[in-house]
Amino acid sequence: MTSLISGDNTWLMWMMIALLAAFSIWGEQKTKWGAKLGSAILAIFGTMILVNIRLLPSSSPAYSAVSTYILPLSIPLLLFQCDLRRIIKESGRLFIVFHVASLGTIVGACAAGFIFRNEPNIGGIVAMEVGAHVGGTVNLVACGNTFGLDQAYISAVAVAANLLVAFLMLGLGAMSDTKWARRNFTHPHIDAFEASIVEGAGSVSEQYWKPKNISLLSLALAIATTFVICGIGYMIASFITSLNPPMIIGQLFGSIYLIICTITIILVTLFPNFFKKLEGAEEVGTFMIMMYFVTIGGAADLRQLLSVGVIILCSIVFVTIGNLGFLFGFGKLFKWNWEELCNASCASIGGPTTAAAFSINKGWNALIVPGILVGLWGYSIGNYLGIMAGNFFS
Repeated sequence: MTSLISGDNTWLMWMMIALLAAFSIWGEQKTKWGAKLGSAILAIFGTMILVNIRLLPSSSPAYSAVSTYILPLSIPLLLFQCDLRRIIKESGRLFIVFHVASLGTIVGACAAGFIFRNEPNIGGIVAMEVGAHVGGTVNLVACGNTFGLDQAYISAVAVAANLLVAFLMLGLGAMSDTKWARRNFTHPHIDAFEASIVEGAGSVSEQYWKPKNISLLSLALAIATTFVICGIGYMIASFITSLNPPMIIGQLFGSIYLIICTITIILVTLFPNFFKKLEGAEEVGTFMIMMYFVTIGGAADLRQLLSVGVIILCSIVFVTIGNLGFLFGFGKLFKWNWEELCNASCASIGGPTTAAAFSINKGWNALIVPGILVGLWGYSIGNYLGIMAGNFFS
């Protein structure tokens, strides 16, 4: 069936992508229901609704352009604070807790891979689950493309993964107020927040994304830098692919996503002072990634999601059990506080923006930066872990 707006109508398609991305950010900051769902969920499911009522098409050159150009450009912008020395120094114990959560994710995804080992594309699905739930949705896309999965598969897993993020944030948020959580774990950040609540200052998300002193020069340098990194990354990835290396080498070093992540992390670690001055990079990168989330909702084929739903659902169940099981088990054993466990789970399953959004929403200000840092570390390692895990089942 045709849609009201044709996929070939370039200007109207870009108009809708930009509007939906902006709406998702507005909804998160200005509405109570949007703050609970998060901007990524609003972007994905808002677009899905418009596609299924035939206002928007399920495929368009504009969607492809966002995936091909906007998505890679957003990755370095979101990694400009990923100084490895700072991550290790400032994230403290959360760095260890994050790796426990990631280990649980890997164990859960591999358990699902073993159960469905005879299913087609299971290696790619395992790779996407590990990549997504160690380093966020961006890594999911990179892993899916690396294994050559159809876009419908990638979209189906992405939709399910982001739905998990939504329920995870809602669930952990609700559990934070239960007697069970407060009786079994220490909760210093909850105590501090409840003692210093300021009413009438706007939503916590709005307070986090408060206006900054962003100059034209810093914005120009940020955007130019991400173009340089992506351009060099594309040349390196193309050169390595042209050599026809062994499969694992080609997957790791022939993917533009992994190359630009690696280049960015090296540069940020070597020249942290330069990247600290690039104000506006996080804002631009976040808006770009919201545009990509819009295309995920647009490309999601609900029939395809239903056809592979059992595998995806089981994979997500196993990942969730592994992630939270490891966290709560080790957290109870080593007396880690409740807020660290929640933050590490959000950082691994949803990425740095989810960890930040969750901490902001709960008012745990001291965990915002550490959560972002370990989430950025997840960005860094998620692709590599996902590809290695997926190859066990390919």
